[in-house]
Amino acid sequence: MEPDIRQKVNLIAECIFSKMKETKVESYGLYSGEFGLLLFLLYYSKYFQNDEQSLLTEKYADQLLQQFAEQEKMHTFCSGLSGILYLFDFLRENEIIDLDVSEIQPALENYIFSKMRQDIRRQHFDFMHGAMGVGLYFMKRKTHPEYIQEIVDFLHYTAEKDAVNHTFKWKSVVNTEENLMGYNLALSHGISSIIIFLSRAVNRGMINEKIRELLTGSVNFILANQRDFSQFGSFFPSFIQINSPNPDRKSRIAWCYGDLGIGLAFLQAGEALENVEWKEKGLEILLQSTQRRTFEETFARDAGICHGSAGVAMIYRRLFLKTHREEFKDATSYWIHQTLGFSCYEDGLAGYKTVEKDGMKCDYALLSGIAGIGLVLLSYLMDDLQSWDELFLLQ
Repeated sequence: MEPDIRQKVNLIAECIFSKMKETKVESYGLYSGEFGLLLFLLYYSKYFQNDEQSLLTEKYADQLLQQFAEQEKMHTFCSGLSGILYLFDFLRENEIIDLDVSEIQPALENYIFSKMRQDIRRQHFDFMHGAMGVGLYFMKRKTHPEYIQEIVDFLHYTAEKDAVNHTFKWKSVVNTEENLMGYNLALSHGISSIIIFLSRAVNRGMINEKIRELLTGSVNFILANQRDFSQFGSFFPSFIQINSPNPDRKSRIAWCYGDLGIGLAFLQAGEALENVEWKEKGLEILLQSTQRRTFEETFARDAGICHGSAGVAMIYRRLFLKTHREEFKDATSYWIHQTLGFSCYEDGLAGYKTVEKDGMKCDYALLSGIAGIGLVLLSYLMDDLQSWDELFLLQ
C-alpha cells in the first residue's frame, strides 16, 4: 500500500500547487481556506525535499501572511482569525515555520476577544463557529486565563441543569433546514466538544469547582442517552431533538458526529479528572466502533476528514499512538485503504470529490477536501507522531 499512498500524496500536492498558481485567495481559514492548504504543503515540503516546491511553499506562506490580517474579518476557529492564529502558534511550537505576526497580534487578539464576547451574549458556544474556538486559541497561548474563565462561567450559567440526575446540557439548532431545536452531542458542534474544551482547560492547569461540575454534568447527560448497541447500531444518537420524534437511525462513524467523538470526549475527560470509569467507557465505545466497517454501519461516502474515511483513519491512528492497541492499528490500516479507494473520480482532485447535499464537488480544504486527506495519508506514510491532529481536538 505504501507506493499507492506515496503516489496519491504526490498527486494531491500537484493539485494544490496548481491551485496556488492559477486562482486567487477566496478564504484564509484553517479548516476551510488557504492556511489549511499551507499546513499540508509545509508537511509535504518537510518530508519530500524538492527545492522548487519548497520555494513555492515559502512564497505562498509570505503571500498569505501579508494579506490575511487586512482581508480576513471572520473570527472563528473554522474559517477565521482564531484558527489561523492557533495554527501560527502550532507551527512555531513544532519548529515547522515561524510566521511572525507579533506586531499585529495584540490588535487581532483584541478583535477576536470582542467577537467572543458577542458570541457569549448570543449564547453561541460552538467551537468551530463560536466562542469556544476563540477560547481554544487563548488556551493555546496561555496568556489570558480570565478569558477561558469567562467561557466557563458562560457555559455554567447557560446550562440546563438537572440537580436530581446531575446532568448539564445546552440547547442549539440541530436541524437547520427545519429549524429544529435540541441537544447536540457531537464533537463538531455539540456537547462532546464542550467536554474536550474543559478537559484541555484542566490539562493546562485550570481546575475549579465549576469546571468539575460542567465536566461531570455533561458526561452524565450524554451517558443518560446511551442506547442498546445491538438494537440501535451505535451507542449514541447524533443529537436529541426537542418536541419532535427523535430519529431511530444510528449515528455515523466520523470525526464530526457519532460515537467516535463521544468516545474521545469521555477518554479525555477521564484522563483530565483521573476518572477511571469515564476512561473505560470511552475505550469501550471506541473499540466497539472499530468493528463497524460496511456502508450501512458507517455511512462513509467520501474521504474527507470531516465526515469521511481520512478523518476516521486519523482518529484510530491517534488512538493507536496513545494506547498501542492492535485493534486501533488494524482499523487505521483499513480506513487508509478505504481512503485510497474513494479516489475514483476522473474529474476529481487527485481522484477525490466531496459529498454535499446537492451532489459532489471538488474540494481543496483541510476539513473536507484533499488538503486534509493528504495530511492524513502523509502522516501514515511517514509514521510520524501526527502532532497536527490537536487542531481537530484529538489531543
